[in-house]
Amino acid sequence: MEEFKVGEYIIYVNGDRYELGRIKRLTEDGALICYNNGETAAKTPYDLIHKLVNGFTIKETTIGGEVFKESEGE
Repeated sequence: MEEFKVGEYIIYVNGDRYELGRIKRLTEDGALICYNNGETAAKTPYDLIHKLVNGFTIKETTIGGEVFKESEGE
């Protein structure tokens, strides 16, 4: 299993769809991930998510609403 970190961007493989998300919290059996502008997170199994290796290039986003503002120093 890949090592995931809070705040990282991921790609969720949802059948034949791919969704961009951001990790809010890690748990034993999956991560709580924000997929839209709100602060609500959906628990997603680790085997369905993949790191977005160039996620560092995303400088501004509304994914997760205000959840990540504090950690980014805003």
